[in-house]
Amino acid sequence: MKLARTLLQTPRVVGVGLAASIVGGLGGVGCFVEGEGLPPPVEGLYYPTGLAVSPGGRVLYVANSDFDLQFNGGTVQALDLQRLRKRALTLQSGLAPGGQDASGGVRGACDAVGLKTNAASSLYPGPCGPLNLSALQGDEEVVRSSAVIGAFASNLLLVHRPLSGEAADPGAERQARLFVPVRGDPSVTFFDVADDRFDDAGAQRCQGEACFRLDCGASAAGGRCGRDHRIGEDPGQELIRRKLPLEPFGIAAGPDGTSIVVSHQTENAASVIVNRWEASERPQLAYVLTDLGLGPTELAAVPRPSVLGELEKNGWGIDYQPAFAVTYIASSELGLLRYQDAASGAAPRLNESTPTPITALARGTDSRGVAFDASERQACEDGCAGGADVAECLERCVEIPIPVYVAHRGPNSLLIGELTTTLVKKGSDVGTEGRASVYDTIAFSDAAPLGAYPSRIEIGEVIDPEGVPRRRVFALAFDAGLAFSYDPEARRVDAVIKTGRGPQALAFDTGSACGDEKERCDREQGGAGRDTYSLMYIAHFTDSYLGVVDLDMRKASTFGTMILTVGTPVPPRESQ
Repeated sequence: MKLARTLLQTPRVVGVGLAASIVGGLGGVGCFVEGEGLPPPVEGLYYPTGLAVSPGGRVLYVANSDFDLQFNGGTVQALDLQRLRKRALTLQSGLAPGGQDASGGVRGACDAVGLKTNAASSLYPGPCGPLNLSALQGDEEVVRSSAVIGAFASNLLLVHRPLSGEAADPGAERQARLFVPVRGDPSVTFFDVADDRFDDAGAQRCQGEACFRLDCGASAAGGRCGRDHRIGEDPGQELIRRKLPLEPFGIAAGPDGTSIVVSHQTENAASVIVNRWEASERPQLAYVLTDLGLGPTELAAVPRPSVLGELEKNGWGIDYQPAFAVTYIASSELGLLRYQDAASGAAPRLNESTPTPITALARGTDSRGVAFDASERQACEDGCAGGADVAECLERCVEIPIPVYVAHRGPNSLLIGELTTTLVKKGSDVGTEGRASVYDTIAFSDAAPLGAYPSRIEIGEVIDPEGVPRRRVFALAFDAGLAFSYDPEARRVDAVIKTGRGPQALAFDTGSACGDEKERCDREQGGAGRDTYSLMYIAHFTDSYLGVVDLDMRKASTFGTMILTVGTPVPPRESQ
């Protein structure tokens, strides 16, 4: 237990991405005994490490890690994103030059949302004091549900059952699940959660309290998740390959959410979880791939070309295995893993494809976050709907390369490359069975310098001066307390955002707000009353709170700054 506390005082070690900080952290894991000690605070945040925003804009999911083992576990919480958005956008408006009231600038803006002015700017940035989650009740309550998990959660992933397209069952129930790698068990704990997506399938999205459910087999609301929801910890599974390796960290899902891949940093391994959407089947650990490069860390799913679904509807056989990119701390390459499902009768498994060498920089080792931006190809594919020859249109879309970005530390940079996809069609003559497959190739060609020790990266959007969403690549630097915004069109870092200490995870709430409650607008609501916005949520690991950053370039006084602090910041115990 002492080891975990000591690591809090060594930010360069912790900053390598939390899991790497605990290469010796198995000593910390060894201190964790389920059920002993105080229950974790369910109304507050405690060393948050993972964030996810529901696509309908109702829920912000948070994973808390209990990193210093002050409690008998960590937590997963469902926060009311609509109520947070209302406060953030009200504060944004009040801080604008035209929105300041006669009582005086920042103080008036903070008063309007029930907050005092910031009296501890050295602990957390922003104009106002923190939003105390434990003091909010009734219509102001933000933490709407919670559940207890093991210690040392490292990440969080939200996946949905497809509503339409080739992978969907038209009569299927709407389903969504959260997956949380927990190093203290070790396990991947899963939750059945609500689905609040807008869609064209005629299904009703969640309503009211149902939007915030966290079903993990707990015996009571806010209780500890059941063991049957901890994948890889089942004592009845005696085969070594059915035991989850130590230190689960990175996590990503295949295109239809049926394959979940997890990296294991100290084991040089990756595991695959099969997530069947049928109500009677629980997700199960299916295979562990060993002997990977040194220090596999973050994962990202390679986007699947839509043309494959269209060809399958037209009678073509499809040879396709979902692919996952993986970064390494001590190997100068970007790995590519492929998932082979059980459709052919063989057991599910992972296979390692030829990796991509990282040679664009002097040193190719020490890569962290990885992300693909398939927005241009996706826009092309969306434009093919309803055309005379959809398959031919989609084949042209395959030719559009997909940018890939990697946070790198040798030197500190954002690596920039492209994924190119080649479609191969065979045997399409009359009387023969046509088959189609795709091959992916990744190459790096450029790098943008970043500040000290970049870690996690995500693709998000800012609102430009004309009110149009524009893509950006956001990279966190844990040790430096910074977030970088990279503009892929201008090919430069266009904003450096000051965060608090230890930014660990980020998520985005971007859309149009409707009505006084600032609910995310439905596509059916048209243009009346719509107010485009973009907010970025940052989980601050070191001081246990969330920061809300304004990403609206029309708001010159607040763009690129933290405007709201969610949760009361608390320094690590030994630094107080």
